[in-house]
Amino acid sequence: MKIFASGSCRLLIAINGHKDVIPIHSIYHNFVGANFLGKLHNTKQHIQFIKYITDDIILPDNILSKFLTSFSNLNGVDDKLLLPIKKENIKTQFNECLWFIFEICSMKLYTNNGFEVQHELTNNYEQILQTEDGLLEDLCIIKELIPHNKKILFQVHFRPNIIYNNSNITIENREKIYNIVSSFCDKYDNTFIYDPSIILQADNSLFDGDTHFANTGNIESFNYIYKNYLLK
Repeated sequence: MKIFASGSCRLLIAINGHKDVIPIHSIYHNFVGANFLGKLHNTKQHIQFIKYITDDIILPDNILSKFLTSFSNLNGVDDKLLLPIKKENIKTQFNECLWFIFEICSMKLYTNNGFEVQHELTNNYEQILQTEDGLLEDLCIIKELIPHNKKILFQVHFRPNIIYNNSNITIENREKIYNIVSSFCDKYDNTFIYDPSIILQADNSLFDGDTHFANTGNIESFNYIYKNYLLK
């Protein structure tokens, strides 16, 4: 089963977990992966990534280095000579995927000259906070960019109020994302939401207490995705 994934390490590391699942975009660790191009966090970045992969848009080199981790100047990234090959491999297999998984963990948007960038890769950006209507509109765009009748899974961020059963530590924007994505998935066929807070609530040792899975958490997250979504 081939799947396409776009997200942070919380998703891209986890989905390497099963012999019957072939992720066409993932990461082993840090910035290393046989098909890894970049880790992304918001809907605008996912939309730009899909359009870049499918050659609907061309991203200038100076934007690529600010947008996709593998194109940046960070130490430890894969051989840049492989990047055109990786991109072509993802493009070739894109329509073959049965599932498309997107991690939506931020409403903060970062742009440079009209292009989406990552604030981790540049100090040259404009930042705005996405509106709830804007997030919903982008979910519709993502759905339209995916081949018809394929299944989409949206993974949201860790929600401490759920993990620790404590409303006093609620993070407002994470709740907005969860509520909007959940309502969207209720409305449209073949769209699903995955909240990793479910497994973290059952076992706090699966993450670092902040924003990253432990190694066991990556395994358990994949197992949950595999059993509850990919197999159904």
